[in-house]
Amino acid sequence: MANPRNGVVEAPKIQPSAFGLLAVVKPENAPNEDQWVRGFSQEWETELYSASNWDDTDSTNEDVVTAGTPNRFTVIKPWFIEAEEQISTMGFNGLDRIERIKRQLEGVTQHAMELELGDGAIRIGESHDNLALVSGATVLSSGTALSARRALALLEHQIGQVSDGGEQGIIHMTRDVAALLASNSNMLFHEVDKEHLQTLGGTPVIVGSGYSGNGPVGATGAAASDTNKWIYATGTVRTYVGDVDVVNDNLAQAYDVSGNANDMRLKAIRPAAAYFDTSIHLAVRVDLTA
Repeated sequence: MANPRNGVVEAPKIQPSAFGLLAVVKPENAPNEDQWVRGFSQEWETELYSASNWDDTDSTNEDVVTAGTPNRFTVIKPWFIEAEEQISTMGFNGLDRIERIKRQLEGVTQHAMELELGDGAIRIGESHDNLALVSGATVLSSGTALSARRALALLEHQIGQVSDGGEQGIIHMTRDVAALLASNSNMLFHEVDKEHLQTLGGTPVIVGSGYSGNGPVGATGAAASDTNKWIYATGTVRTYVGDVDVVNDNLAQAYDVSGNANDMRLKAIRPAAAYFDTSIHLAVRVDLTA
């Protein structure tokens, strides 16, 4: 704990969820954020046009992949995370308010990115090509709610079935589902030297505090509740996080002059992007009481 300054002990920092998005997927920032902040194309090579097994006489073969129309590129459009503080100057103390708003934006970044990656309000509203979890997923078990353990097993199996290369994939779930699985025969575990949870099959698991647990748009039972949640599987997930910029250069610029009040408004902003390879995009509904 820091020593008190002007009689005030500095607040503890926001501690993002230990097993969240940025624990599994570290930001892959370009040297200059100007290279990605206005949008970019992500190349994929996980979907094949075709692949086959053949015997040495060229008379017997078996199709491995018959995708036909693989997705080769996705257009990615980043968004901006903004943190704002409005505080009275009455009784104002000597704490560094600019550093405070910067720390708050840093602390909320993972949660904000999980929210957008999960429900995709900005992406859906702007019709971006990079999809949210709730957009376009293949629903397993015809949308029937399963126990958390059975849902995870089905998801693990189907990841290998839908991926042309039999990739590992990434699983996304809410904290309550993770809690059930972790207490049920250790279906999830944390391996030494790894910052994230994973299944017994080695699939990384993002436990998103920002994930609502909502199901795919238009699916029966899509609305999450205390007893009804959805978990997802995707291909590779990638994230970008830009520098934190404070709109106010100094505290004097933060005064609310137009309001003729003793108020101060501070604002910090940073660009971000979180997206996934749609070669794997599955959803299964979980009954938390089963």
